[in-house]
Amino acid sequence: MQAKIVVAAFTFAVFTALAAPGTSTAQDAETANLPAQIRELQERVRLLEQALNLLTSSQAARPREQSVAVDSPDQVPPSSPSSFTMPPELIPDVGKIGAQVGLLLSGSSNPFGLNRGNFVGGFIDLPLYDSKLLRGKIAYEIMIGMSQSNTVLQTTSNVAQVANLAVLNTLNPLGGLSNVNAAVTGTGPAPFPVTTSGTTRLRLLQVVPFSIKYSSVALDRWRLRPYALLGFGTYVTIHHQNPARGNPPSFGIRTDANLPPDVALAVNQLFGGKAPFGGPLVAGQIAQSPELQARGLPGGHGNLDVGIIGGFGFEYRLSRSLSLGFDSRYNRIASSPGLLITYGTRIGVHF
Repeated sequence: MQAKIVVAAFTFAVFTALAAPGTSTAQDAETANLPAQIRELQERVRLLEQALNLLTSSQAARPREQSVAVDSPDQVPPSSPSSFTMPPELIPDVGKIGAQVGLLLSGSSNPFGLNRGNFVGGFIDLPLYDSKLLRGKIAYEIMIGMSQSNTVLQTTSNVAQVANLAVLNTLNPLGGLSNVNAAVTGTGPAPFPVTTSGTTRLRLLQVVPFSIKYSSVALDRWRLRPYALLGFGTYVTIHHQNPARGNPPSFGIRTDANLPPDVALAVNQLFGGKAPFGGPLVAGQIAQSPELQARGLPGGHGNLDVGIIGGFGFEYRLSRSLSLGFDSRYNRIASSPGLLITYGTRIGVHF
């Protein structure tokens, strides 16, 4: 279309030039040269048409090449090295992952020769490996629990012996050996009891940050999964003695002490039922100060140890998300006589 417009323009220009006014001699000369000029113009128009055709064909082919390059599925735009995408995350719709959280409600057999008690704990199991060779699953378990017990036993306070001796030497400076005997045994005129019966309350916290648990799947058809575990943990032992809950109870002074009435009354008013020997004793020796007692701060004696744990049990799957079973664990605590043994019910929630 553009070529035809150009040809028409050139033809119009030629005839316009021929129609211009001039002398007859000049017009005759131009008329004689007219065929040659027309041929020359036609040649130029032909060359111009070829150039325009080449130009329009190249411009029409270029968008098609670009569209093919964009639409081609084989070409992937290069990713920017600085770009970051979030990794895929677990969502509830993918189903169970083989993990569980649970609660342990157990009895306990405590170390240190103390009475049996109760144990409450919680755990979480995270799947590690599914072994077809062992016909079971390997999981990583974290467990935290506390055992408590109360034991009535007798304790001897060396601090009370020293306090008795100080009082007796003040009242009877010439008492000599008799003062010492009365102070050490807590008899005669000694105002403070030396050996008392009290309730020892034990609280044993165990934190097991690492244990490996193997669960067999051989009995899955009956909804049963026996398991065994092995790990290590840390153990915090805290205890105190309360003479007021002993058998017989004691309130920090001897009511049958052979003392002058005014001295016995003063001792009773100052120390009866409160520190240093009338409250819960730290390590069976002495009560905490009245100021700490007034603030409600707990008193006691504690220790931190490490140990190993082993156990076994089974779970019965009530549903896809809930199980009930039996759990027993054996704890060997460093530098402590006996074992901490827990045994009882386990409740598991699977996800």
